[in-house]
Amino acid sequence: MMSAELLMLVGGIVGFMVTLYWVRKREIREKWCVPWLALAVLLLFFGSFPDVVMAIATWARLSYATAVLAVSLTIIYFFAFSVTVSLSRQYHRNLRLTQEVALLEQRLRHIEECQKHRIET
Repeated sequence: MMSAELLMLVGGIVGFMVTLYWVRKREIREKWCVPWLALAVLLLFFGSFPDVVMAIATWARLSYATAVLAVSLTIIYFFAFSVTVSLSRQYHRNLRLTQEVALLEQRLRHIEECQKHRIET
């Protein structure tokens, strides 16, 4: 059976390697690489020093498993929230660009029609 410490160590190593692989392949931007690498390092740290998690659990008056779960869910929440904010900003930028392209196409058609009528007359 795998202990929580070993699971965190393995997860940190795999997370670190996968993140570096995708950055090298240019499939993930550096902006998102930093939080993922930080999470991998945090997992490695907590897996290597489980006494830190125990100290946090004791300080917060939680069981070990509850503390690990609470820390994990908090990190996931903040990361997911930051991704949501970024995606929302990107959506608004895409919407504005689409509207600008539509206006430019309309202007171009109008100019082409005006030139076409001038040539015909």
